[in-house]
Amino acid sequence: MPEFQKVSLDGPEPVLFTGEMIFRDMFKDYDELRNLQETADLLAHAEDWPELYNEEQLAKNEVPIYSGVYIEDMFVHFDLSRDAASKIKNCKIFMTNTSYHEALFSRSNEVMKQLFALRDDTVD
Repeated sequence: MPEFQKVSLDGPEPVLFTGEMIFRDMFKDYDELRNLQETADLLAHAEDWPELYNEEQLAKNEVPIYSGVYIEDMFVHFDLSRDAASKIKNCKIFMTNTSYHEALFSRSNEVMKQLFALRDDTVD
């Protein structure tokens, strides 16, 4: 993908955090990944990926969904999270800037309380 060949701080596009990404050089740098380089190259050059989600079906969803969206998430861009949730029928989101990406693990009680409040329609 040409748009990812070079990262520039001078261009108009934002430089997105890459915390959960794996780069080609890592297959040389990490012993654990060396045996996977050929497979990774095949996957990286594949162009016949099917759609990940059926957006038409998600727009017809009848199952209630309650989701946490973290405003300052370092792994998932806030706008992408909101846009994705807006395409799913019956999806309510709990937005916060007081928790982060791992909050369901690190602050389970707090997050679950907010998600149940969405379900019970008791959010202030």
